[in-house]
Amino acid sequence: MSEINAWVLDFGMEHKAAVGGRELLHLLDNPAIFTVPCTPSYCRRVVSWQGRLLPVMDIASRLCGKGVRTQYIGVIGYQQKRGEYPQFGALSLASPPLKISVSDEQACDLPEEIMDWKEIAISCFDFHGTALPVLNLKLLFNSTAY
Repeated sequence: MSEINAWVLDFGMEHKAAVGGRELLHLLDNPAIFTVPCTPSYCRRVVSWQGRLLPVMDIASRLCGKGVRTQYIGVIGYQQKRGEYPQFGALSLASPPLKISVSDEQACDLPEEIMDWKEIAISCFDFHGTALPVLNLKLLFNSTAY
């Protein structure tokens, strides 16, 4: 029954999800973003961060086909396998993230009305009466998953 830190991310168009407290590494406010041709609408941009070009995922576009103008970019760190060097990606955010504590008792099933999250969510928890998906970052940023 331990408390776990998490970040609630707002992707716009009422799409929200969470990531672990250690997975959100940096918040960029209005950074320069570059478009990459011949890529899907939800990942056609990159941002420069600490000498790397990171893919920027637009979750709202992925879920409903419509992108949202966003001001913030959340830099994410994750590992494909335990012990490996971290990999990095970025998420387009409509507002600054919210840090919360989550307990095991909040775990819930992904409701039918948000099953479009099933491909990119690893779990779900109750947050103030709403089911909040937890992003599966390994899958989301895995180039072979598309």
